[in-house]
Amino acid sequence: MIVHVDPSSAVPVFEQLRIQIERMIASGHLRPGSRLPAIRDLANDLGLARGTVNKVYDLLARDGLVATSGRHGTVVLVPPPTTTTDADLDHAADAVALVALQLGRDRAAARRALEAAFDRAERSH
Repeated sequence: MIVHVDPSSAVPVFEQLRIQIERMIASGHLRPGSRLPAIRDLANDLGLARGTVNKVYDLLARDGLVATSGRHGTVVLVPPPTTTTDADLDHAADAVALVALQLGRDRAAARRALEAAFDRAERSH
């Protein structure tokens, strides 16, 4: 599983991680039955506290995306059906715009970053 966190981002590290794993499940990159890395291993790999990764796994479990069974690890469940609306995309766009402004970037820089993100997502899918 490949995830990245940016400690200097305006988005909290646990939220960056949660969003990435959630999207990997929704997109099928993490299939039902797949095991997530052990909390200790992922925390070490990313240079995070174990409590941070544990919080992410707890949130994913709360949302029905994974099941954690102690020593047996955390396993991806069948994602619940989702319905998205234009309002959902608007909400995501608001978040991107806010982060860009907090980072001192202008519209053009945000557009370039979004285009690059689309390119990466399309290549990896």
